[in-house]
Amino acid sequence: MYRQRILGTLGVLALALTAVACTTTRSPGRQLDDGAITAKIESKLTADPDINPTNIDVDTLNGMVTLRGEVEKQMAKDAAERLATETSGVKGVDNQIRVQMEPGEDDETGSDAAITAKIKTKLAADPKINPFNVDVDTLDGVVTLSGIIGEAENLERIVTIARQTEGVVEVRSELQVEDDD
Repeated sequence: MYRQRILGTLGVLALALTAVACTTTRSPGRQLDDGAITAKIESKLTADPDINPTNIDVDTLNGMVTLRGEVEKQMAKDAAERLATETSGVKGVDNQIRVQMEPGEDDETGSDAAITAKIKTKLAADPKINPFNVDVDTLDGVVTLSGIIGEAENLERIVTIARQTEGVVEVRSELQVEDDD
């Protein structure tokens, strides 16, 4: 009876040790760090009113973050990546989030809308530019910038931002500098 109890206890202990040993080769500290990074990013996603966090999965492995899921707009995908990148301890972000297409929207229209959204987001993030003065239109990857801006030095800045945006084929500037008269 005593011998059966010892063998049973040893068997349970052996199973427990095997399960723990097979779970991961990462140190407990690294696992905690990765878990903390994931929790911080998920918290940021939840706090952002433009992002539906239930549609985004966050995984962290050795400081490298992978984002997966599906969102309605390119801006939400970009915002999720930005929030993850800005999180302490993150070494890199692999953004695999897919953007849903609107019903009846073809790939080209979706790409043009995404390009426009990316440019507008970048302009809004630049403290020297008033994004409300710049109109951005995209057709087949060709971006047309129009509007009246306050300072001549910002004209080239705005054009450069548009040119450096993924998917842009050409930039046409119809921007004008406001007269001080």
